[in-house]
Amino acid sequence: MARILIIEDNQPNRELLVYLLEAFGHQPLAAVDGEQGLALARAELPDLILCDIQLPGLDGYGVLLALRAHPATRAIPVLASSALAPGELGETTRLAGFDGCLSKSCEPEALLAALQAHLPQELRTAAPATPPPPPAGMAPAVAAPAPAAATARLLLLDTAPLNHGLLATILGHVGHTLTVVDSTATAAAARGPFDLLLCDYDPLDAAARPFLAPLLRAHAALPLIVLRPDAGQGIAALLEHHPAPAHLLNHPLDPPQLIEAVAACLAAGGPGAGAGEAKE
Repeated sequence: MARILIIEDNQPNRELLVYLLEAFGHQPLAAVDGEQGLALARAELPDLILCDIQLPGLDGYGVLLALRAHPATRAIPVLASSALAPGELGETTRLAGFDGCLSKSCEPEALLAALQAHLPQELRTAAPATPPPPPAGMAPAVAAPAPAAATARLLLLDTAPLNHGLLATILGHVGHTLTVVDSTATAAAARGPFDLLLCDYDPLDAAARPFLAPLLRAHAALPLIVLRPDAGQGIAALLEHHPAPAHLLNHPLDPPQLIEAVAACLAAGGPGAGAGEAKE
């Protein structure tokens, strides 16, 4: 078991990493910004640090410089965490002195492999067949992956790619698969049947409604979850294109809440919910 420090300002990302690290048998420590992360690193001397690049105030590069400048933390492996793919950021982070780069959209197995590569043999763990009970405050819905019979194919309509990786990781951890449609081209290539429709909608995005409306009509038979900004304005006009009742979730996404909502919508859809393919 290793003590791993997560420095991440995005709450859903941070909570998901905490849960996954505990599921892998490690002890996570969590900081919400660079300054707090430095203080924890110096006080706790973790075995490895996962550090977001885009942090408020002191960013990931600043955190790394401070860690390398302090004798107590100089040798701790530090992995850069970014929404960008490792190939897009890898060379920059290597030159800056990070020991590796991890995409926030990676699968749990890829996260485990990255940790193993930078931990000594005695601190490595194997991925459990069944994760341990969820951390305090997290819903039982995330205690274990869904059985094979409960897995589902989910279709996400979203014109902004920032949350795709987080959604795929959360839903993949309980056995679901996610197909993303973020343009007319990807809509044409998406093949069903699907069991549930997710729609990430920002009413302030002028291009979103004309893009989403025909797709909502095409998949009108599917249960629907709408992900929206906290204000949640302008949803009624969007839902005119999808007659089925919609479950509404606010950003920032909470992993247990999302998993519970997906399970509830799938159960409400009943047998054969996946028959709602897009109409040609």
